[in-house]
Amino acid sequence: MTRFPMTKDTVAPEDPFEVIRRRVAKKLSGFTSDFPNELDSWNMSSYRPNAKDFPVPELVLFTMRNLMGWRWHGHGEKVRWSVYGSVGGEPVVFELRKSGFSIAREPSSKIANSRIEGQLKAALQEVEKFLEPFADHQVEQGEVLIVNRYAEFEARYRFFRNLAEKAYGRADKVPRSSRAKAKVEHHFDDVIGGLKHMMACKREGFFYSTAMIDSYFSALEHRLVLLRAFTGLPLKSGELKKILGSGWDEKLKLILPVTGNYHAEQILGQMRRIKERIRNPFAHGGIENDGGSLFFHLPHVGAIPANFSRFGDSVRFSFIPIEVDDCAESCVVFDKLDGLLSVGHLAGAHKLMDAGVDPSFDSDTLKQYSDAIAGGAAHLDAFIDHWGHQWERHANMDY
Repeated sequence: MTRFPMTKDTVAPEDPFEVIRRRVAKKLSGFTSDFPNELDSWNMSSYRPNAKDFPVPELVLFTMRNLMGWRWHGHGEKVRWSVYGSVGGEPVVFELRKSGFSIAREPSSKIANSRIEGQLKAALQEVEKFLEPFADHQVEQGEVLIVNRYAEFEARYRFFRNLAEKAYGRADKVPRSSRAKAKVEHHFDDVIGGLKHMMACKREGFFYSTAMIDSYFSALEHRLVLLRAFTGLPLKSGELKKILGSGWDEKLKLILPVTGNYHAEQILGQMRRIKERIRNPFAHGGIENDGGSLFFHLPHVGAIPANFSRFGDSVRFSFIPIEVDDCAESCVVFDKLDGLLSVGHLAGAHKLMDAGVDPSFDSDTLKQYSDAIAGGAAHLDAFIDHWGHQWERHANMDY
């Protein structure tokens, strides 16, 4: 490569850290790294600013420690980190405590809290712009962590499933008062009342079933991403973003051999039918992919569904779109898929996910998952126990 000599008109590229330091220092005019050595921060008064103003306190640590050169300390009792400096000559401490992000000042301080918070927020905006390319690069390389919310998604699905089953169960149980009246008086009104009760329960079951099915597919997508990490297989550059953008069936094939596995192929086909027939129409404004939601006008006849006789399989063919049998059949398929995703070569990965481990997707951590599973049940249990202990320590700031 040809190199050209530097001339007096040639300008060397600036260090990006020096550029961002200048920008941040401009926003933090009056902020200095001075802090009295004799001052004990425990004797200062502290308060918590609005959490929404500083939703990522770690950026304050990076800004004040790494860019502004403030002295810092960590960890402390129920304190993850502290940075020490001054604003307008008045000592100030920024801390991340178990109770949240806090600002400590002396009781005699004169500068308004709003000034400190305002300048700090303005500086953080510059820092976020500076860090965006780095964040994008980390995501591209898979150097990220995804919070494990499997228990939350699973609980939401089970919640709606339980309500749907109870609602359908009440449909065939006529209220006791109506039964008694019908037996004695045989009133037509009581028969109508029983029908209204049945329809109301089925309608309620339909609403809960829709939420149940949608919740299951959401839980499944989240679950498959977690399992992909816990299998321990390495990722190529850009592969994680591709996985996150793929459909649930493509995610499923990444961790479960489907081709040639009759049982898995059958379940996959049943899942696709539930998705096309029930989930998609209610998740996408009632639009059915096969034209079942569209009606063309046949002259001198009337409106005809664009999917013709296939309309008989549409959720809109029945007065109650999702009947008790539809709900029950869906649950059977879901249970079968749950079984496939928790046994055999996925048993260890499922155990890590079920234990609440937050997966990281970098190559070193993926290998740790693989080694933990390969080491056997005792080794895997020890890995989970160690991870849980470290997580609790960090969450509770028990340093």
